[in-house]
Amino acid sequence: MNTPNRVATERWFRRRGLPMFIEDYSVKEDILTRVFPFMGLVVFAELFLSFGERWSGGAQVAAFIAGAAMVVGAFVAVNLLRRRRPFQLPDNVGVPEIALYLVLPVIPSIIGNTDSPLTAVVGTLGLNAVLLIVAFVVTRWGLVPMVRWAASQMALQVGQLSTLALKSLPLVLLFSAFIFLNAEMWQVANDMTVVAFVGIVALVAGIGGAFVLLSVRRIGVDLEAFESWDEVTDLLARTPMATVTGPAPTGPPVVALSRRGRWNLTLRLFVAQSTQIVLVATVTTLFYVLFGILTVRENTMLQWTTASELTRGHDWLVNLDVLGNTYVFTRQLVVVATFIGLVSGLQFTVQVLTDPTYRRDFAEDMTVGARRALAVRAAYLEALRR
Repeated sequence: MNTPNRVATERWFRRRGLPMFIEDYSVKEDILTRVFPFMGLVVFAELFLSFGERWSGGAQVAAFIAGAAMVVGAFVAVNLLRRRRPFQLPDNVGVPEIALYLVLPVIPSIIGNTDSPLTAVVGTLGLNAVLLIVAFVVTRWGLVPMVRWAASQMALQVGQLSTLALKSLPLVLLFSAFIFLNAEMWQVANDMTVVAFVGIVALVAGIGGAFVLLSVRRIGVDLEAFESWDEVTDLLARTPMATVTGPAPTGPPVVALSRRGRWNLTLRLFVAQSTQIVLVATVTTLFYVLFGILTVRENTMLQWTTASELTRGHDWLVNLDVLGNTYVFTRQLVVVATFIGLVSGLQFTVQVLTDPTYRRDFAEDMTVGARRALAVRAAYLEALRR
């Protein structure tokens, strides 16, 4: 495989949130070099720490310029030490670059700090270390392109919302309507604190997420097997590997994913499946918010919640006067609608994972995309072997 084809294929993997499909994916050369611009942005932002209470006016400007000159000088010095051009972005990020990223911002923080220098040093080092770890994890697993890809999938799902509604929402709404028109449910919502509500949301989302993760993990393993190279070739259309030519492979197609590669694929499938579930839960929640505004009056809500009155502060009461009719929006309505949306999303999750009809209708696009990525991986490895 020539260099342009390899670069294009590896870029194709990264843009789909599958960087672990790249052979010889290096921490120093592939991950940290992509994190380096973010590291530089953090260092530049922390130069403003020199604008502390210790300095004012022209002294602040001088301190900032001195800090900027120090950062630029250190960057040039490291490049020269590593035998690179003075202002070249590094093609290999190692200990010197990381040490400068951690240490350089400490100096402006000490210059502008009037309190304990030790506190400034520890705080800056701790913040930079946390930011570096987060940026490393996000880049290592391709979370940004994966989220961007998930957003595009969400747009496609919204376009197919009519099919989704006809297939899944009638059954969901049938059972949830009885919960919505239940006085005990509104009493629970009235007594629920924000902390308890967040805990319930996290619990239901965690259960659904666990179901999805176990399911897509198994699906990912099943997708790796190809019967012949003809099957692989059919999936390479509109990918960088479609233009790569060479002698016909003789052995069976081999994907050869590492453990990290399988988890990368699992994460991609998890995001794809979760997008559909979130869409169902969101549509159901919004439906019941609108349904509640149109059907549940304030007097009815007071009877169901056994509250003496509804207030703007505690109950988020909003009165909507439309064509002589008064409609109300309250915290209790949001809690009840969200709870029904969560349960509906969980029910949809179980249906998709257990019902072959649902799985064919709602998970086929997800598996086709993953299957194509695995085919590109098999052809990519074969080209590298040649």
